[in-house]
Amino acid sequence: MSGRILWITDRYPPAKGGMAVSCSRQVRGLRRRGMAVDVVVLGSLQVFEATVEERDGGADILVPPDAEPGMGANQAWMFVQARHSREAYSHAVGFGASMGGYHAVTFAAWLGVPSSVLVRGNDFDRDWFLPQRGGMVREAFARATGIGAVTMEKVRRIRALFPDHRVEWTPNSVDTARWQLLPADRARREEVRALLGADDGARVIGLFGELKAKKRIPFWLEAVRDQGLMGRIRLLVVGTLDAATAAILDDPAIAPRSVRLPFCAPDELAGLYAAADFVAIPSLFEGMPNVLLEAMACGVVPIVSDAGAMCEVVTDGETGFLFGNEDRASAAAATERAVGMKRAELERMSMRVREYVAAEFSIDRELDALCRLMEL
Repeated sequence: MSGRILWITDRYPPAKGGMAVSCSRQVRGLRRRGMAVDVVVLGSLQVFEATVEERDGGADILVPPDAEPGMGANQAWMFVQARHSREAYSHAVGFGASMGGYHAVTFAAWLGVPSSVLVRGNDFDRDWFLPQRGGMVREAFARATGIGAVTMEKVRRIRALFPDHRVEWTPNSVDTARWQLLPADRARREEVRALLGADDGARVIGLFGELKAKKRIPFWLEAVRDQGLMGRIRLLVVGTLDAATAAILDDPAIAPRSVRLPFCAPDELAGLYAAADFVAIPSLFEGMPNVLLEAMACGVVPIVSDAGAMCEVVTDGETGFLFGNEDRASAAAATERAVGMKRAELERMSMRVREYVAAEFSIDRELDALCRLMEL
């Protein structure tokens, strides 16, 4: 297929969060493969007026938040139409099934080109049930030439709703070379572990990212207390907390000892991941979390619910510990099994985790799946 790819999203750096990270990784990867990709960023906080920034391998079209309804979409269409007249787009991609997907299938119809919609997590698990965004998701699915989903359970659910549509698995990836520890990372790891007092045999469990209500941290902390594990673990919390989680962590009577750090630059994360023995992700619903893959690339063993792709990534007892979604007894038992590992056992599992994620979730595998979806 010749021509440029039109890529539309409302999640792109410098926005924080896993969707922005994934979006940037995929665009950079396609551009490195020699494909021309123009990215329309809806609601960009970087600009006050719609702007085109030329890049190697394409352009970033930054559209500010709407001054009034519909303004951003029409500004985006103006730029897209003008660029299409100079060098035709051959495919439109919506990153995210609601905002990105809705705009992508609309513009694709006007341009007369095929379209793909990439489903991530909240855009289906949450947005499908919201009146306005749910309508956008349904329209995006109905019009898309192909739908890519980051988990197999979402592939199955979308196929059940749209049995005549092409729905494919398009997994996330991690560049394990980027997560090799440098001397500064090792120093940071030791500094954080010292702050946590982890030299007494306690295990450090990391909580990373946007720790919103769906992440179910209070539920997991209740399981930890029920199992009598409070004195055997320390918590490393990196990112943002919802109010309920913050209130619990502020109370030493009901939460383990913790160190809390704000969001940090990506190049600082490796040392923080490595400071943890385990990463806990007890979510109610999920896509395929970048935090999971990044932590595993650093050799951190996951303790996770079976939500989303986590049960597709983690094999219980081999590459981490799985528990039933919303099952407090199961969460407690999985955490106790993890914390009870001998140091040599933990080191062996850490090595398996690192090797597994490098082999199974490479950037080439992710890009190959995207290209198959777009039939490139």
